[in-house]
Amino acid sequence: MERRDFIAGMGTLAAAAAAAVAVDGVARADHHKDHGKGAAGGARGGKKPMAPDKPMPKELQQIIATTTRCLERGELCLAHCTDNLAAGDTSMADCQRGVMNMLAVCEATFRAASYRSADPKSLKALARVCADFCRACAKACEPHAAHHTECKDCMEACAECARACDAYAAT
Repeated sequence: MERRDFIAGMGTLAAAAAAAVAVDGVARADHHKDHGKGAAGGARGGKKPMAPDKPMPKELQQIIATTTRCLERGELCLAHCTDNLAAGDTSMADCQRGVMNMLAVCEATFRAASYRSADPKSLKALARVCADFCRACAKACEPHAAHHTECKDCMEACAECARACDAYAAT
C-alpha cells in the first residue's frame, strides 16, 4: 500500500467518523433535551450555546459539509505535494504549506461547528478565519491545478468552503 493510498483512506475514514459523530449528536438531542435545565438554564458563563434540539441552520450545515470536503481533498493534495517534494520538485512547497495550514484551521472549524456548542459569535469569527485560510490554500494550489488533479480538487473545495464560511459569518 502506498502512502498516498493510506492517507486518502485515513482522510475518508476521518470524514466518515466525523459525519457519524454529527449524526449521532442529532440523534441524541431528543434524549438529552431536558438535561441542564436547572436554575442556570444550562448556560455556561451566562452565554447560551446553540441548542442541540433546534434545527441546524442551513449555513452551519454548509460549513460542516464543505470543511469535510476540504479535509478530504486537502489530505490528498498534501500527500501529492509531499511525494513531489520527496522526488525533488520544490515547486510544490508553497502548495504544501498552504494545505497544511488550511487543514489545521478547517479541522478546528469542522469540530466547533459539528459539536454545536460554541458561542455563535466565536464560531462566526472562526468561520472568517477559516475562509481566509481556505482562500490562501486555493491561491497556493492554483499554479498546479492545470497539471495536478489533487491540487485542482483541493483548490475547488477550498473556494467552496470559503464561500460557505463567509455566508455563515455574515448571518
